[in-house]
Amino acid sequence: MSWFRSLFHRQKHQNPAIDALYRKMKSTDSRTEEFVSLLPKLAAAIEEGRDYLYRKVLEAQIKDFDAHYGRHVFEKIDDTKKTAILHKLTAFMLVSYFNELTDLYNDTALPSSLTDALHFEIYEAMPSKNSFVDFLTYKNPNFDDASMAPAFKLGNDVAEILETFDFSFPLIISQQAPLIRQISKKIIRLVLFNEPIEADPKIQ
Repeated sequence: MSWFRSLFHRQKHQNPAIDALYRKMKSTDSRTEEFVSLLPKLAAAIEEGRDYLYRKVLEAQIKDFDAHYGRHVFEKIDDTKKTAILHKLTAFMLVSYFNELTDLYNDTALPSSLTDALHFEIYEAMPSKNSFVDFLTYKNPNFDDASMAPAFKLGNDVAEILETFDFSFPLIISQQAPLIRQISKKIIRLVLFNEPIEADPKIQ
């Protein structure tokens, strides 16, 4: 009878997160449908923005760290480490997408569903361990301001990937989090709302 059951469980959307969303909700509004249609375009924009942020922000900070402290961290970055850093950077950018959606869809499952869907568009896989979810759930009791915790995690994650445990290194990376967040927000709002990017944030 599996063929019979399949008639009632036929996939409605090729993105499993959207498929699950459609099965859960009887109907979606026009704004949500527009956001769904923009997922491929947004995924491409996130990837392009991520590569830009890697070159202009993270690489630059790592080279500055090497020059200032006489280290050779940048030389450690092979393809495997670069891929791991890009994955962390993408996850951090997806948190910005989740936050934008949370402002629009308060107290609903839509922000999680659409962010899962964007993750799938980028990786062709649903989020699992070490995804943007880790940044959303990460807690650190040392911070009175909980919003600082994801930035701290980003710095420490990059330091761990590069096996660089100087106290100053993760701090330097963490300090770039507001800039990364700002650029991510501009990219997201450009795609979702056609909101022009009036000026690029200053990159040191």
